[in-house]
Amino acid sequence: MGRAMDPTRSFTVRAADSQSAQGYTPFEGLTLTGQAQATFLRGHRAYEAGKILGSSLGQYLKRPSPAP
Repeated sequence: MGRAMDPTRSFTVRAADSQSAQGYTPFEGLTLTGQAQATFLRGHRAYEAGKILGSSLGQYLKRPSPAP
């Protein structure tokens, strides 16, 4: 494994490129510099080189609806 963060890598944010089920990002189309190459969860590698490793360990936390 290389570095967990590449501070020189530039990329354009696209919701379609995200593995999130959210389907949108407020940062759509922005070009950013600095990109995570690996992510760790509780000491274990969870993401590396564009791939999620293993199964999901999180759980959905329902938020209350905003008042009208």
